[in-house]
Amino acid sequence: MNFYKKLFLGTLTIIVAIIFIIKFSLSSIENKIMEITKSEKFYNFINERFKYEMNRHSSKELTQDEIDFYTIELNKILSKWKPVIDRLNVENIK
Repeated sequence: MNFYKKLFLGTLTIIVAIIFIIKFSLSSIENKIMEITKSEKFYNFINERFKYEMNRHSSKELTQDEIDFYTIELNKILSKWKPVIDRLNVENIK
């Protein structure tokens, strides 16, 4: 009986230790990600990547499949944002 009690306590201790290590690791990783996303280097990287993608998309020819895809997606966006767009137009006239 004493053996099973020690085995149970040992297993319980190991499980608690693993949970503690996982929680500590996830917290540390989350803090590191937040630190990276708030840095100036990350902002510059995103900015340059956005410029690159805009340049790449503006200089290529669209295939018919791409035209169909972008038409559908932009129509979804325009229909969802129609009230906002209409309000902006009305406010600009005033």
